[in-house]
Amino acid sequence: MARVLLDRSLAAEFFGSRDAVTLAANSLVALVEQLDGIGPGFAEIAQVRAAFAVDGVIVADWTVPLTADSEVYLLPRIGGGQGAAPHMAM
Repeated sequence: MARVLLDRSLAAEFFGSRDAVTLAANSLVALVEQLDGIGPGFAEIAQVRAAFAVDGVIVADWTVPLTADSEVYLLPRIGGGQGAAPHMAM
């Protein structure tokens, strides 16, 4: 069963402020479905607001296989601005 470590903000919103859960899932797709069962509505926002790191590597492909020993970090997706910060003259 994969151990899923939950980001504090997402955990507070969807998972009753738990810091971790253990789930039997063979891919991130299956994991998101199970997380949605615990926190209804999570699957609807997951692609836009969540990122996953599997065994220390951030992955974009949700079909990546998970094993019983996998450790998955659920992270908030971070967005950036457009272009570089303006140059400040001194």
